[in-house]
Amino acid sequence: MKIAYVIPRLMDSGLGRIPFWLSEKFYPEHDVKVFFFDDPHPNSRRLNYTVPVKKISFFKFCRELNNYDVVHSHGLISDVYVARYRKQIKSLKVTTIHGYHFDEKRYDKGLLFGFIFGSLQNLACKQMDIAICISQTMEQYYKRLGFKNTTVIYNGINKIHLDINTDIVKSDPLTSARLNISTVSILNKRKGVDQIIKLLLLDKKYFLTAVGGNAKNTNNLQKFAELLGVSSQCVFSGDHENPWIIASNCDVFIFPSRSEGLGLALLEAASLGIPIICSDIPTFREIFGEDEVTFFKLDDIDDLNKAILKLEEISKKAVKAKVKVDKKFTLENMCCNYYQTYTELIRTNKRQLD
Repeated sequence: MKIAYVIPRLMDSGLGRIPFWLSEKFYPEHDVKVFFFDDPHPNSRRLNYTVPVKKISFFKFCRELNNYDVVHSHGLISDVYVARYRKQIKSLKVTTIHGYHFDEKRYDKGLLFGFIFGSLQNLACKQMDIAICISQTMEQYYKRLGFKNTTVIYNGINKIHLDINTDIVKSDPLTSARLNISTVSILNKRKGVDQIIKLLLLDKKYFLTAVGGNAKNTNNLQKFAELLGVSSQCVFSGDHENPWIIASNCDVFIFPSRSEGLGLALLEAASLGIPIICSDIPTFREIFGEDEVTFFKLDDIDDLNKAILKLEEISKKAVKAKVKVDKKFTLENMCCNYYQTYTELIRTNKRQLD
């Protein structure tokens, strides 16, 4: 099988890891190549591909794409590129929808640009042979928007290795008397970390370690913490190659997203057996039950506080959450499901041509 992945850039991110894991899994048994548009931002981590990669221009059709059975795009610029040249691309066209396009764009760019860019990406994805949703909740949402080409494949996660000898972070002895909270994300408004900062006001023993995010997002949260007078109760450690070296050293992991496609960090926390509190949104309800994680009402800080007070109960749930992730949300399962989808798509297309 010949597979071309089209991605925005070779950057380590939630969106970037899925095509990275897929391409590395299928190569070199299959003919795989990754096409990208931009180099990573100077302060971002680059994914170390062993698969052949090629930089292309958004404004020029890359004829090499026609050498592949499947062209699989990820992200706004990639989806729009494939849709733009859809008549010239003879290969079968696949996209993975990683989130709710309107929500993602409006939290980053505001309502107007969120609507414009969200509509543009939706239009592009509708023109693919298959648009892969990463949850059933997401598929139902896009079907209501008129999508007729969807299927569902859950994300899987790579096994996390924690080097106990690392000295990346040193424990602060002052935090031993505190209730240590961690979160891992890009730390933008959609991720809802401001809710945890508000929670810090309710008890001086609460201490937050937030991992990830660019300088802009971490600075915004730091300023918000200073405004509320809780900056001494939180640390923003920035981006790390393995955030769990830092974030796993906690009493509870809080994932307070306002909108989420699936949530790789949530699955990773569960795989490590960390007690979890997460926002009560449909995506998370699909993944986990009440006996596996603890939910809180979005933007209800009192409800979040009530949840964290049940830490002993939350800790008991962690075992069941880990068992589910280890069984259902593995990298092997994800890659197998994608391979079956490619194979069926190629087979169906061949029957139609015959």
